Amino acid sequence: MNKSSFRLGPLGLWLAGQATILAGAGAMAWTHSFVPMALAGSAALMLTVPLVKAIATGRRRR
Repeated sequence: MNKSSFRLGPLGLWLAGQATILAGAGAMAWTHSFVPMALAGSAALMLTVPLVKAIATGRRRR
């Protein structure tokens, strides 16, 4: 497979972060532990950074 098939834009990464939150919530309900949700929330926060940078760059160009 080529690398461009794995590329997501900033919005796609943000959506992937939201999906990890849902998966973490499911894992939290299944394991009765807060660890999966903490990890999912952390991953979602990291996946939000490219979207924030893209928005900030767009505002600076105006």
